[in-house]
Parts: sequence; structure tokens; C-alpha cells
Amino acid sequence: MTAPITQEVFGGMLDRAGLTLTAAQKATLFEVYPLLQAMIARATPAMPREAEPAVMFAAEVK
Repeated sequence: MTAPITQEVFGGMLDRAGLTLTAAQKATLFEVYPLLQAMIARATPAMPREAEPAVMFAAEVK
């Protein structure tokens, strides 16, 4: 996981993204930011070919 960031740096990231948010909205997003980073870290690793369901199931042909 990445190193924690300050609320000011996070606010700058939101501003650079072009979001016009209130201070309360930025604070709310800052609270859930670590959870989002954890979800991204879990979803990012490459999966082996065997993990793809399409490889394991054959289509039924009539």
C-alpha cells in the first residue's frame, strides 16, 4: 500500500482533477481514501489464466 498522505495533499489532488468540492466533501472523501487504496491494491495484481471462468466452462452446444 502507498504511504499515507495529508489532507492538504489530498485536497490538491482533487483540485487538479478538476473537482469543485466543499471542504466537508473533501473531508469525507479523505476518510474513505485508505479503503479505496486497499481495494485498488487487491484488484490490481495480475491473475493467472486459470482464474478466468471462461477457461473452465465449455459452452453448451445443441
